[in-house]
Amino acid sequence: MPKRILYTLVGAIVLILLAIGIGVYALLPTITSASASQAATPTPTPIVSATTTPAHKGSATAKILKQYAPAIKNQIAAGLHLTPDQLTAQLQSGKTLSNIATAQNNSSTQLQTIVSNAIQNVLKPAVDNGTLTQKQVDKLAKKYQSNPVLLDGFLRATASQ
Repeated sequence: MPKRILYTLVGAIVLILLAIGIGVYALLPTITSASASQAATPTPTPIVSATTTPAHKGSATAKILKQYAPAIKNQIAAGLHLTPDQLTAQLQSGKTLSNIATAQNNSSTQLQTIVSNAIQNVLKPAVDNGTLTQKQVDKLAKKYQSNPVLLDGFLRATASQ
């Protein structure tokens, strides 16, 4: 009789180990795929370098730009052979600067030159007195040349001043 109990006990242990093995084999891929899908996504961190400009410089540039905005608009209007009031009226009617330039027989390249010259000429006193650097003025000119929608918004805001 003791052999029979021993065989039963060993058989039960084998069945339990077999059940655990099958469970691990069946569930392990599910567990690993679930944990893999919950992997932490990397969070982008800004790279800080010695050349990073403080935020207050951008607002100072914006303040200076706002100060010179009417003169920039006047220069652009003159480049388009319009009065400042005519340019303002057309902008306020919903026309874009590109549309106005086309109506005045100016190509997009000519408009870019007009914009660049206006910004460069008007902001020259700010460069001369050290308020802005030539690099900042060049960057502003390039920014408004390459983004006509931004320039339209700038000139519309100037129109309401």
